[in-house]
Amino acid sequence: MRMAHKKSGEIIRIGIADTRIIKAGRDRISGIMRYAASHEDWHVRIISSRNAAIATANETKDDEKLNAIIGCMHIIKDFVAELPHSIPIVCINSKSDALKEGNVRAHVDIDDAAVGTIAADIFIKSGLQHLAFAGVRHPIEQKHQRIRMEAFRQAASAAGIPCETFVPASHGDENGDIAELAEWLRRLPWPCGVMAYSDSCAQTVLDACHMVHLRVPDQIQLIGVDNEVEICENMQPTLTSILPDFEGGGYLAAKLLDDILSRRIRSRKPVMRSHGVKAVVVRASTQDLKGGGRIVTQAKEFIRLHAGERIAVSDVAKALSVSRRTLENRFREVLERGVADVLRQERLERVCRLLRETDRTITDIALDSGFASPTHLNAAFKRFTGTTMRAWRKNES
Repeated sequence: MRMAHKKSGEIIRIGIADTRIIKAGRDRISGIMRYAASHEDWHVRIISSRNAAIATANETKDDEKLNAIIGCMHIIKDFVAELPHSIPIVCINSKSDALKEGNVRAHVDIDDAAVGTIAADIFIKSGLQHLAFAGVRHPIEQKHQRIRMEAFRQAASAAGIPCETFVPASHGDENGDIAELAEWLRRLPWPCGVMAYSDSCAQTVLDACHMVHLRVPDQIQLIGVDNEVEICENMQPTLTSILPDFEGGGYLAAKLLDDILSRRIRSRKPVMRSHGVKAVVVRASTQDLKGGGRIVTQAKEFIRLHAGERIAVSDVAKALSVSRRTLENRFREVLERGVADVLRQERLERVCRLLRETDRTITDIALDSGFASPTHLNAAFKRFTGTTMRAWRKNES
């Protein structure tokens, strides 16, 4: 059967098989939708189950059938064989080599080597002389983990820094794994920078540190991957995390699919592409807590957690049991910025996240932003971004 291709004036129906439960899935969908928004002939349907994918792919009405699917590997792998061979698939986040043939025309994945190298560079630049990598046992994660770990280790070696690695035994249980991890951490030379495979893995590393009374970040500095905010900002201390450009990956997947449907890509061999890192979100788990840095780090933690409330600089000083003058002096020494400036930026970044990631009204967001009034927020937001909140949301959606 011939592969489907786009014809002039034809409506293209794209199915997205991804999850909105985790941030990575939401960001990938956002990137796909951003590409689709600039293509009037694209109609997008989000598919959340195997049965829905097969049903929509085999619609009896020609004007409702899917033309293509962009899918996260762990969702589409169970039903790819049951789809019509004419439906091309672009696979996102291929954590194994299972999908090489059939309908799959392209793979878009994380540049795991860049993730590992960036993590090592952060520790190296901070002056740490001992590094380590902590992994997970789950078989489906091994492809990503192997590449990240090797890149991390190579970057450490190039800087002349020794690097230890830990992956749980395949035959162990959860309690045994964390006990083994805790003992491994206890034997590391301190201070040591530890890269965890993911944020959830970093959470386990922190639990293991607590078991053997290791202090983070004084003895162990810790970095995760994915920037799962629900994990990162509810750990104590909060977790520094590398954020891959999942949204860019979704956009790239949509662009590849468009090229396939438009026959700009004709190869029957699956095309392989990768996306890089969007940001490193620095939190307390990698902060140097000596001298004034300790006060600044603790103050930034308090601001991050309470920026949506009507707190003032005096409230930050009171929470840290220091005078306002001391707090201001430490911020100027360490950040070359005032406390109010940091508080304002945190609030505005919070507003941007709410505008991008939620459907809440602008009025509701204004009331939950910590600013004195919606008018005050509108003025501050325009100075911060150069545009209004409504225009910014429309441009980001």
